[in-house]
Amino acid sequence: MTASGDRPQVWGRVPPRNKDFTGRDDALTQLRQGISGVTAVLPTALHGLGGVGKTQIAIEYAHRFKGEYDLVWWIPSDQPLLIASSIARLAPHLDLPKASETSVAEAAEAVIEALRKGDPYDRWLLIFDNAHDPESIMEFIPDGPGEVLITSRNVAWSNVVRTLTVDVFSREESRRFLDRRVPGIGGSDANALADALGDLPLALDQAGAMQSETGMPVDEYLELLQHQTGKLLAEGRPMAYDVPLTATWTLSVSRLREEQPDAVEVLYLLAFFGSDPIPRDVLGAGRGTLESPLSDILSDPLRFSRAVGALGRYALVQIDRENQTLQVHRLIQALLREEVSEDDRRRFRHSVQRLLAAAAPKDPDDAGTWPRYARLLPHVRPAEAVQATDHDIRYFMRAVVRYLYQSGDAPAAYALGRECLDLWSADPQAEPWDLCAIKRHLSIALRFIGRYREAFELGSEALAEAEQRLGPTHEETLVMAISHPTDLRAIGQFAEAYRLSEEAVTRSHSVFGDTNERSLKAQNSLALDLTLMSRYRESEELIKNVYNTMRDTYGSANHPTAQIFMNNLVRVIRLRGDYAEARELGEDIYAVGVATLGADHRTTLRAANDLAIAMRKADGGTDEVVEYAEDLVRRYRRLLGDQHPDKLAGDVILSNVYREAGRLEEGLACAELLTLAYGEVYGPDHPYTHGCRGNQALLQRLSGRAAEAGDLHQFVIERLTALLGADHLYTLTNSLGRAGDLAALGEVNAAADLGEATLQRLQALLGPDHPMTLGAMANLALDVAALGRDEESVKLREDALARMRTRVGGGHPTLRLVAGGERLDFDFDPPPM
Repeated sequence: MTASGDRPQVWGRVPPRNKDFTGRDDALTQLRQGISGVTAVLPTALHGLGGVGKTQIAIEYAHRFKGEYDLVWWIPSDQPLLIASSIARLAPHLDLPKASETSVAEAAEAVIEALRKGDPYDRWLLIFDNAHDPESIMEFIPDGPGEVLITSRNVAWSNVVRTLTVDVFSREESRRFLDRRVPGIGGSDANALADALGDLPLALDQAGAMQSETGMPVDEYLELLQHQTGKLLAEGRPMAYDVPLTATWTLSVSRLREEQPDAVEVLYLLAFFGSDPIPRDVLGAGRGTLESPLSDILSDPLRFSRAVGALGRYALVQIDRENQTLQVHRLIQALLREEVSEDDRRRFRHSVQRLLAAAAPKDPDDAGTWPRYARLLPHVRPAEAVQATDHDIRYFMRAVVRYLYQSGDAPAAYALGRECLDLWSADPQAEPWDLCAIKRHLSIALRFIGRYREAFELGSEALAEAEQRLGPTHEETLVMAISHPTDLRAIGQFAEAYRLSEEAVTRSHSVFGDTNERSLKAQNSLALDLTLMSRYRESEELIKNVYNTMRDTYGSANHPTAQIFMNNLVRVIRLRGDYAEARELGEDIYAVGVATLGADHRTTLRAANDLAIAMRKADGGTDEVVEYAEDLVRRYRRLLGDQHPDKLAGDVILSNVYREAGRLEEGLACAELLTLAYGEVYGPDHPYTHGCRGNQALLQRLSGRAAEAGDLHQFVIERLTALLGADHLYTLTNSLGRAGDLAALGEVNAAADLGEATLQRLQALLGPDHPMTLGAMANLALDVAALGRDEESVKLREDALARMRTRVGGGHPTLRLVAGGERLDFDFDPPPM
């Protein structure tokens, strides 16, 4: 426990204590009594009007009682989409991967789980400031031993949690506050000022700032206030809250307009950003695209600095010199936005949109640009960038959507992309390029979420539209043509995906050139199709060529796209039978992913997937492999839930590992559930679903249910033959399984015939020395021995063992199994889409 009065071990983002904080003793006492205890079943919420002092009370509470906590964390909550990122920043303080290493959603979820368990801190306080409604934050509130404080203007909280209503200052508190804020102010002046401002704390604070800064007599202030109040009342503003606050800020702006008109122009510009800190360099990124006078002010460093300095003196802008940011209070922003004319409102909003678009990095695929995008993201919605009609700003919005799904937040990418598409589609002047491109990004976001059929349908629609409206050689059309085979693979149309990938490679080479990034991605897509067509040697050579060119293009092997290519290379090396090499290379690629993208990033997790399979193929079902596979599944479940295709692929790995570890009951239970799950996600006739059925049949036979296994294997063989052909690896894998079923049922002649035919097909497909070919040879030796063909059996067995020692090494587990006269089993591991 932290000693009373000491700062907690973790003290994050809590605003500085207000030296002029006055009164509120009763509210703080009630709050402490209501929130204290070993556990808090329900959080406590402060609600009241904006500017009434809810946030100041929360700040004072945090500072006054900080000795009672080991961890205090402040979470701005006015934009629900950004709450997760605020929580995620707590991750490194809990010894968890930080958001830059994983994704915002994943880091936030890990933080919430750690707080729920009270590990490493069980005395914690989370403060959600300016929450809109219960639905916006309830999912982020840990049900654990700590405490939660919420500030909100929404009275709906009273229906959910214990609440403390915060009213305006009492008159005595107003006078005491002004006495602190404006030394020397007389009692009658303080009383008159408090009365005119309705005892609203924020209005009193800002009035005090003006009094201190300008020395304006109270009588003059009140006279101006009265004049401005009349003007505002004519616009229908209610007196209870908006009048005092609005009038105060209008007076400040009026004085500033006389002294420093540039500052007012900058202030109105800042009002159309979000309430989060605004990076100063954003204001300079696109200054040349703005209209005068903003372009002139932002282009002149001295002129701009003078304007910012004036805003700081009037307490209109919070200046953070260390982080080089500017920030305007959200209430002031709202008032300023309401003050300007509709024409000026459009001008300032459009200026912010242009600045954001100009400040955005050019490559949202590059993880190095993600922190920059993260700083721009809080300002996208307040600037109404989604409603912009300019092609450049819509291009920026597409980049934001891509950043979101590439950095690991596909659901947010889909939500934003869907909003863009709906609005842009309603615009009769919308450019076809923008509409086609946002559909492509939506399709990719759906794919990342695991909604493959929807992704295919939207992607097909977008490609057809691009072909018609943009033409077959347009950049966007070609990018879609490169992406579309992925959707075809996901719905099981492997041959069609291969055909279209070949076309995309030819088209991209003719338009972009052989070494352009888009052409390289087209070749990588073709390599994936070759892999799914069981053409591993061709796939490996193509991936190696693409990777070497890509590495030269990026100047580093650590670029996310280069890592994807290397993951694909690890997979194809494993599939062609070099298990030890695949494991060694897979460990290197996984380590790079952890270091650059984070352990829980999608690309890194897929590297972990392939590494887990390579570990099992190289070493069998050892304790290390079991533990690794179980941890992988736990991470998938935490990050993606139980039904995401990537998580299901992890379950397939674990089921196969359990089988090799001799844990047949667990493996079969998992395999049976996976067959159902794959049928739901991919469809009942997808090759991957049939692959899962084959794994289930294998475990059924090993569990003593050979007849059931034989029937299921036979069904799978028939469907895969129809879908992929008799010579596809998936079909041949199940043929070996069916031969094992026949042998177990005593139908040795049929087992030997099927085994021999399958061996010949494997020799043609994989070569005579592939481990799977050699395993089929060893199994055939068992079957012909059962038929009394001993000489043939010995020859097959000895040939298989000799070749295995050369190919996989003398210590490989399969050698012990073959030497012991046991049958080898072969299974299915689904490649990621």
